[in-house]
Amino acid sequence: MPAPDRTSLEQHLAETEYPCGREELLRRAAAAGGGDSVLGSLGGLPDSDRYDNFDAVWEAVSAKHIGGAP
Repeated sequence: MPAPDRTSLEQHLAETEYPCGREELLRRAAAAGGGDSVLGSLGGLPDSDRYDNFDAVWEAVSAKHIGGAP
């Protein structure tokens, strides 16, 4: 599954309050109508990690899709 583009992911997480974890990201993205690309990318993030802001989420999603940090 391809990674969502940054703009799409940011739009689906616009109402997110940080810091938060994967479950909150998934709830917010689903509530905003996130599709398979968005939800699949967020669902693949480690459930124990916390993200301080959108940039941290984007970095984690991007690294996951290019074979970088788990």
